[in-house]
Amino acid sequence: MGNMNAGRWASRLFDVLTNSWLLLVVVATIYPFLHVASVSISEVNAVLEKRVTFFPIGFDTTAYKAVLDNSFLWTSYGNTVMYTLIGTAVNLVLTTLMAYALSKRSLYGRGFFTVLVVFTMFFHGGVIPNYLIVRELGLINSMWAVILPVAVSTWNLMIMRTFFQEFPSELEEAAIMDGCNPLQVLLRIVVPLSKPILLTIMLFYAVWHWNSYFLPLVYLNDKAKYPLQILLQQILISDSTSFAEANASIDPSKLIISDSIKYATIVVAIAPIVMVYPFIQKYFVKGAMMGSVKG
Repeated sequence: MGNMNAGRWASRLFDVLTNSWLLLVVVATIYPFLHVASVSISEVNAVLEKRVTFFPIGFDTTAYKAVLDNSFLWTSYGNTVMYTLIGTAVNLVLTTLMAYALSKRSLYGRGFFTVLVVFTMFFHGGVIPNYLIVRELGLINSMWAVILPVAVSTWNLMIMRTFFQEFPSELEEAAIMDGCNPLQVLLRIVVPLSKPILLTIMLFYAVWHWNSYFLPLVYLNDKAKYPLQILLQQILISDSTSFAEANASIDPSKLIISDSIKYATIVVAIAPIVMVYPFIQKYFVKGAMMGSVKG
């Protein structure tokens, strides 16, 4: 009886410690988002005095008006949307085709090609060799310079390959007997039944393209082609308020300070991804579990 009670107390203690730790992780994760959103809509005096923590103090949307009135924001926003949509489409097509091929044990040289793919996870040519290749291909200062160098993610490829390996071979064999070739089997049978993994990989790629900063910084020279993250970086490292003119001598309460501009821009930048995620969360979790690497 004593051992049973001790076991129950140990189990309860473990649950308490685990839940406490998870609560701390949740708070540490959510706090930056709440703080940024709260500062972006708080009144200027509260922001200047650093009194804003979890919840906004007052309500002032002047910073958002200043950010949304910036024409460069909409240009960079359009660029980011274009890079994300086209880049994600390229990623999905190439990753799906390659993962499906590598999942077939009948593929000649399958092990060799798999080793080559995995090799790229551990060894990288570096920034300068990549820049020289992109330059020689004539892609500098073009959309393809930020899409093609990352056309296939090795990690996403291996997740999708593992998923396809677990796909029922009987369905594919039946389609082949009905006269389908391998590409038709992939498009008509495998892809429609692979929605969870495809949406999971799509989310991975879309978030990566939306947050892409380094490649555009290296390969793009024309400011008109800059994505949103470059604009965000310029605002974050600058204390200037050139995005909105404020006449403090007439109405000090309307002064737009740097922190409000920065945080309002951050909220505008992350809003689309935050709004999209809840709609595909169930597919994301299911796809990540089904496509997990099993050694």
